[in-house]
Amino acid sequence: MAELDEIDKEILRLLQKDARTPYKDIAEKIGKAPATVKNRITRMIQIGIIKRFIPLLDHKRLGYGLTALIMIQAKPGKLNELGSFIEKEQNIISAYEVTGEYDFAVVGRFRNEEGLASFIRRILDTGLIERTVTSMILKIYKEDPRLPIQ
Repeated sequence: MAELDEIDKEILRLLQKDARTPYKDIAEKIGKAPATVKNRITRMIQIGIIKRFIPLLDHKRLGYGLTALIMIQAKPGKLNELGSFIEKEQNIISAYEVTGEYDFAVVGRFRNEEGLASFIRRILDTGLIERTVTSMILKIYKEDPRLPIQ
C-alpha cells in the first residue's frame, strides 16, 4: 500500500468530486502551490494510485437502459480463458472472480433485452461455461466509484 500524506489525500478527495478541477483551484483549496499539486498528481499517476481520468456517463441517456447482473459458473479448467473472453466484451462494465457457487459476477449495460440475450448467447457459444443465472437490475440505489479517502 502506498503512503499518502494529508495533502495527497485532500488532492484525491477533490479530484474524486471533479477530476476536471484545475491544479490552480486545487492549490487554492489546500493552500499549496499549483506546481506542488501537479507534482503530487503526477507521482500518484506514476505509482498507480490514479489509474486514469474518465467522465462518469449517464448510461440511460446514452441508450443503455438495461443493467444486468450475470453470475457465471465456468467449466473446470476454463476460468482464465473465460475471464479473457469476458474482459473483451464491450457491454460488460465490471467483472469479478468470486467465491461460492459461481466463478464470476458480471455487470453489463445493454440497450435492451435483445442486447443482453445476444451476450448470453455469445458466452454460451464459447463452450467455457457450465451455467449462468441472470438478474435484470430494476433500480440502482447506489453506484459510486469514489473511495472514502481517510
